[in-house]
Amino acid sequence: MKKHIAIDLGASNGRVIVGDLKECTVVHRFITNNELVLGELHWNLLGLFSEIKVGLKKAFSLYGEEIGSIGIDTWGVDYGLLDASGALVSLCYHYRDSRTDGLIEEVSEKLGGKQRVFAETGIAFQPFNTLYQLAAMQRDRPDVFRAARHYLSVPDLLAYWLTGVMKNERTHASTTQLYNPFTRDWAWDLIDDMQFDRTLFCEIVDSGTVIAPLIDSVCHEVGCVSTVVVIASAAHDTASAVAAVPAAENEVPLYISSGTWSLLGVELDQPIVSAKAMESGFTNEIAANGKIRFLKNIMGMWIQQECVRHWESEGECISWKELDGQTLDCQSYEGYIDPSDNRFLKPNSFGNLMVDRIDAWCVEQGMPKPAKKGEYMVAIYRGLAKAYALSIGQLEAITGSHFTSLYIIGGGCKNEILDQWTANETGLTVYAGPVEATALGNIVVQMLATGEIESLQEGRKTIRVTQSVTCFKP
Repeated sequence: MKKHIAIDLGASNGRVIVGDLKECTVVHRFITNNELVLGELHWNLLGLFSEIKVGLKKAFSLYGEEIGSIGIDTWGVDYGLLDASGALVSLCYHYRDSRTDGLIEEVSEKLGGKQRVFAETGIAFQPFNTLYQLAAMQRDRPDVFRAARHYLSVPDLLAYWLTGVMKNERTHASTTQLYNPFTRDWAWDLIDDMQFDRTLFCEIVDSGTVIAPLIDSVCHEVGCVSTVVVIASAAHDTASAVAAVPAAENEVPLYISSGTWSLLGVELDQPIVSAKAMESGFTNEIAANGKIRFLKNIMGMWIQQECVRHWESEGECISWKELDGQTLDCQSYEGYIDPSDNRFLKPNSFGNLMVDRIDAWCVEQGMPKPAKKGEYMVAIYRGLAKAYALSIGQLEAITGSHFTSLYIIGGGCKNEILDQWTANETGLTVYAGPVEATALGNIVVQMLATGEIESLQEGRKTIRVTQSVTCFKP
């Protein structure tokens, strides 16, 4: 059996991982850097591509001909625009950039109202959706926008730089609010009404589509064998993570993909675009197996990470073990936040720190401000657990399903305090793990493409028996 390379880029860090469904090794880890340039927030994509090549070189140095394929997954909604020759026409904006503020209402009105947009795309209204990012580019940089000939999501773009082939992978396309889950194609009516050029959007391919081998120059640079191919894995990292949920056969698992964001949902056969679904903030994205990931975006460890980044910027050395101890010592603190409040979306900036926003929220709600680091963590974790419980109640009401257990997957599942508080708040048995769900799901899709496994469920079954999963009872 071959080994596979999963290039997994999250909003805070990236990894190049080699393995199969039994064992994975992180051969290279790096920060997914972004830069504030003249008031605009951009991803350093060339820097990330350079780090990917460093990781690939390490992988081939260690495993050589054992490696059969490469798959890429990243966060959703962000993209590059390329000219006719395939060169970027602008820097790649970060989804937290403020240029889309206020555009949801403006664009929705232009398109005939939110109901129409949701009915055609099934995507929840978030200011960072690709629809609003492209609308902002059309408004603010019309000359640049007109010069664009190709739209590629971040993983599509990285795959293009590796192979020279342009494709739009389906799970990632489904996050844009420009994809129709009923026709399984771009939402052409919305694209026309926005006056976006149709030719921007490439052919959409399914997860598991073989794109191409590495181009010769990259192959030489990283030392790979010519038979290695790049596969369009489930290119949206949540889709890859959900592919690795260690669910039993015939089970419809309730999951949270926990990291910078918390993505809570289930897999369905058909989209749900009811008024209740729209009002509750649920979204219909495509799964690795072509089903619907009916889920809700909840702010996740981002809030915690920004607090820690602020404390470290002031010269403090933060030990996660000590921070956990301080959190448990402060359990009697009764404050909590609503992580879905948009004030928590933006990164720390001068005069607008995450800790100050938490203070302001608590004061507005008549709660005492946190006085210690542990109390800030209590406010975040308790708020997340309450948000999970509320969203699960909404999900059950919309789908008519009832759940008794919850799978928490991804890096955030290592937070045992939040795992236990989630079990307590929801009343559900929580199964935490696997930690490397995104990489494992990425590899599942590659193994399906190469014929090493016959179904997604076969991959999930293997993960269930080979990976560490911890149980938390309410």
